[in-house]
Amino acid sequence: MWHDYFKQLETYLKWQQQKMQSLEQAVNALQQQYEQLKKKPHTTIEKIEYHFDQLKVETLEGTLNIGLNPATFGEDTIENFAVPQSQTIIPQPTPLFRSIQTAVHSYLQEEGENIIARMEQTYNRSLDPTYRQFILEDIARQIDDRIHFYLRQHGENEQENDERQQNIIAYLKRDIEYSIETFLKHLPREGMNE
Repeated sequence: MWHDYFKQLETYLKWQQQKMQSLEQAVNALQQQYEQLKKKPHTTIEKIEYHFDQLKVETLEGTLNIGLNPATFGEDTIENFAVPQSQTIIPQPTPLFRSIQTAVHSYLQEEGENIIARMEQTYNRSLDPTYRQFILEDIARQIDDRIHFYLRQHGENEQENDERQQNIIAYLKRDIEYSIETFLKHLPREGMNE
């Protein structure tokens, strides 16, 4: 009986000794890797400055861009948006601009919630009401720029032209739906109320 007990104890001690040796080897290997990594040169990036025509960005603030911008459909590239050295001219609203603006804002107020609800159903997403409101407000802030974009694209002539006005309104409605769809399609799951 004692003989079996000492035999088991000896086997157990040999197993422990082998285990300790393998652990010591693993620790030595990790120490060597650590020393090698310490010896390798490393790069420290102190400060990065981006210059967009001499514009220095120190803080990032603003609105969430969810798709209503001139490059949305590949019609322009970022190079076309360089600020010229001359004075920037802010276009004055015309009757055509005001008419389109009123129609599109009205459409957004009346149909925006329905569009979001439809897209939520399509993509099996659920947003809380404040997030829906945030999306609609962000789109509303971008509408004027899109109207100017389409007016420039369809000619600077601001004559009253119902067909052109209806086409631009249709483009803007399409842009609104496309931007909401794109936003919901790429929205991470954490941003949702599920």
